[in-house]
Amino acid sequence: MRQIALCLGLGLLAILTLAPAHADYVVIAASDAPDAYAAGTEIADDQQIDLPQGARLTLIERSGRIVTIDGAFSGSVPGSAQVGPSETSSTNWDILKRLVGSAEASSTVLGAARAGAGDIPPPPDVWDLGADSSGPRCVRKGELTLWRKQADETLQVSARSAAGRHEGLAWTAGDHRLALPADMAVEDGRMVVSVGGELRDFELSVMPDTLAGAPAGQLLSWLSERDCRRQALALIARLHGGGTAD
Repeated sequence: MRQIALCLGLGLLAILTLAPAHADYVVIAASDAPDAYAAGTEIADDQQIDLPQGARLTLIERSGRIVTIDGAFSGSVPGSAQVGPSETSSTNWDILKRLVGSAEASSTVLGAARAGAGDIPPPPDVWDLGADSSGPRCVRKGELTLWRKQADETLQVSARSAAGRHEGLAWTAGDHRLALPADMAVEDGRMVVSVGGELRDFELSVMPDTLAGAPAGQLLSWLSERDCRRQALALIARLHGGGTAD
């Protein structure tokens, strides 16, 4: 019995020795990088990273700082702030890992990052609300813009929420975006939109003032927590492509 306990103890020690002592970063996007750095992978601040020429990693630190590493590279994460785990809740950390590890994330992020000079249209802006489906949507206070992929016809739009009702809005052919009145984006709650007679039911979350000027990773964490998945993926694509949150 003592021998079995000893073996179990040695096995656990081996696992703990092989596993990172702490995970200060999560890979949120990877291009042409080894499988060991796939999106959703946790990385310690002192962990050795080896990237070939042309590879790129985008990481989020627990503080919300975003770090992009381009290959060829060998070393630990540059400029590590060594911020404690209390600054990003474990719940948000887990939500982010599930989001960025999905097939949807890989398709959206890498497709956008490679669109650059090609003829593939870029994804919607982070704050564009996709009008092709219902679901959670995140907005900045006083800013609410619908987005559509197909813009070949003029459609009539109406919107209704606790803030009021607006009718007779024309979404002109050729325009992919339509700005709705600012009073529709002042508080959390349900908003129903009719686009050419098709209803969309949105659950709006208004960005808190505390996120104004915050690190991009904190905004990403909030978008993920509020289940604004497509907007979170649009932000990741922008950051991975070298852009900023604004």
